[in-house]
Amino acid sequence: MGALLSLPFSALSASENNVVWQDELSKHDLTWDRLPNRWMESPFLGNGEQGTMMYQENAKTLRWTIGNSSAFDHRPADKDDFHEKNVEVLNRGRLFIGHLRVEFPASLLSSSSRLSLWNAESTGQVRSEHGSATWKTIVHANAPVMRFEIETSGDLAGAKFVYVPVDAQNARAVRSKNLRVPANPPATLGQLADGTQTAVHNLYAGGQTAVAWKQSVSGNRTTLWLSVLHSFPERDAVDRTVEAVRDAASKDQVVWTQQHRQWWHDYYQQSFLATGDPYWDAFYWIQQYKLASATRADKWIIDNQGPWLQPTAWNAIWWNLNAQLSHSGFATANRRGMGAALGRRLDQCRDQLAENVAQEYRHDSYAIGRTSSGWDLAGHAGQPGDGRPPKDGSIGRETANLLWALHNVDMECRYWQDDDLRDRVVYPLLVRAVNYYRHFLVEESDGYLHLPQTYSPEYRIAEDCTYDLDLLRWGAGRLLELAAEMNLDKEEQPLISYWTQLQEKLVPVHINETGRMIGRGVSLTGPHRHWSHLLAIYPLRTLVPDSADHRELIELSLDNWHSHGKRMAGYSVTGGACISAILGDGERAYAFLNKLKPFLHPNTFYTEAGTLPVIETPLHGATTMQEMLLHQWGGRIRVFPAVPSRWANAQFDRFRCDGAFLVSARQKDGETHWVEIRSETGGTVDVQPQLVDANWETTQDASVEPVESGVYRVKVAKGGSVLFWPNDHPKPNPEIRIDDTDQPSYSFGLSAKRE
Repeated sequence: MGALLSLPFSALSASENNVVWQDELSKHDLTWDRLPNRWMESPFLGNGEQGTMMYQENAKTLRWTIGNSSAFDHRPADKDDFHEKNVEVLNRGRLFIGHLRVEFPASLLSSSSRLSLWNAESTGQVRSEHGSATWKTIVHANAPVMRFEIETSGDLAGAKFVYVPVDAQNARAVRSKNLRVPANPPATLGQLADGTQTAVHNLYAGGQTAVAWKQSVSGNRTTLWLSVLHSFPERDAVDRTVEAVRDAASKDQVVWTQQHRQWWHDYYQQSFLATGDPYWDAFYWIQQYKLASATRADKWIIDNQGPWLQPTAWNAIWWNLNAQLSHSGFATANRRGMGAALGRRLDQCRDQLAENVAQEYRHDSYAIGRTSSGWDLAGHAGQPGDGRPPKDGSIGRETANLLWALHNVDMECRYWQDDDLRDRVVYPLLVRAVNYYRHFLVEESDGYLHLPQTYSPEYRIAEDCTYDLDLLRWGAGRLLELAAEMNLDKEEQPLISYWTQLQEKLVPVHINETGRMIGRGVSLTGPHRHWSHLLAIYPLRTLVPDSADHRELIELSLDNWHSHGKRMAGYSVTGGACISAILGDGERAYAFLNKLKPFLHPNTFYTEAGTLPVIETPLHGATTMQEMLLHQWGGRIRVFPAVPSRWANAQFDRFRCDGAFLVSARQKDGETHWVEIRSETGGTVDVQPQLVDANWETTQDASVEPVESGVYRVKVAKGGSVLFWPNDHPKPNPEIRIDDTDQPSYSFGLSAKRE
């Protein structure tokens, strides 16, 4: 058994991150040795609301897309025709805005470009027969402004910026040739006395999308500042865009640029991951960049597009998997701001969550349907039993989506031990989301509470639908935990008795020779992209391999899910990898993860149905990597639980766990070299550091107690820590670093350099 050394706080040094961040991240920059000609090959930039991509439009023209995640239509929900499938998207989906061109006098023959992750800026050079041009673009981290710079020479001199507005049409309506009537009027163009130009979309149903831009020309160098904003119900977006570009253009550009870069430098250093696998390390850091480009705490929920809207049928938030996966990796990565928009918007729109259910349930229930805008979350919820006539039969019965979203918000609450978020948002929303089911559950002769027909996303309708039962059982159990944390008794909260009844009498999930079933009488017998029947395993972790029977059931269910042919999505393999990680099978998790590669485009974006973009899957790929290196269930932190042999020297720094514990760790040659557990709030947790016989040191007022082979109970005060290392090794220097012998990086983009 290892030795315990209890030291004064100052005597136990914290682990050190000695990574040279700029050098490490620059290894993972996306590079191009030719111009991209499609959005899925393009450099991309964003600040959680505004975004742009660059690609070649024709031989003489480059295009920068102009996007804003808040630019939705606002046709009223009470006018929706339920006969239209996904009517919420058709009436309140994202709208096209316009794009910026650089038009050159001569044809472009060659190019090179780079997307710097560290500085969040894209640079490049294009060449013609007798000239060249260099360009640089940023979307400012703190200001609602994009800056485009171009400097030309030779026969490319005279290149000019041209803004091209497009009609504010709904992307799904355009694709389905089901345009909204009346149409939104075309943009109104204007120019102010100081040269600032505007393009303003005043929407039929209220609100405004506005673009303003201002140029500065000095010789052959042109700088253009552009802002795109949306307002509703006010029509003041144009005033704010004009103010933004004027302010940006007046700033000292060196200082302004450094403020942008500093935000990104601080963001990256919140945590670190390296596996030693060139492809997946590059992929991971690009996703961390993409995540912060797509959302911020004070900005918008990541919908299916992020700020880079393209022609699609999915120009809104999808709530039966997509939003939840996009916001799944922020907690472990210790990047709270990248997940906080979800809870903030649900809180702000709670009146709409009541409006989403039928009128007779609005007094005590919340829910959300399959789709909604990010602005108001108006998504008519499904209803158990006969559904929500005349809505589509499946959408009209899809009921549990809000519960899954609240599981993500609860992660933020638990990982940061935020009592205010718990009391103000998680608890009251979860009470009403669980309460919705009270109106439909029926006690049958077997003594169990049964659920009428609901829809298991992407499969079929079933009674006792596993998707609903898993989420409802988690929700009721979590409410009981929250009530205890908040010291509520049955007199203060009479629903405690009902939540207890749900835990005791809710019908068990139906199981047969295929494993977990979709619902009563409905087995999984064909291809199924979604793991809607396996949520108890991941992400809920209410079914875990803590016994031989449970492990066998999980393995059987996973095998059956992936045994029915190729009709799978990228998120099917990331889901399979996460379940394999929970089983502790690193090689299978890695095999699943590698199956994501064919789904990814050169800039790591992802499409389904040919060319239709969806953003959640690559982001969840990064979450999958975290799950393989660190996860937690049953009150136990598991360090390196599913590391494949390819990642024998994996390391991570300041990954966050439930209870506000920060974990750093390093492997060497497939064995744990050291693990550090630090506490932000104080508490007790079991730790499994993959060390059967460990030494440890603690700060003052901390203790370690072995509870079983390889498992140690850590009790630590606020700010305290524990360091573990192998018993047969000297105490290591707890250091995160990249060795010179580490493998070279993999280059995404359009470059000849490959693994």
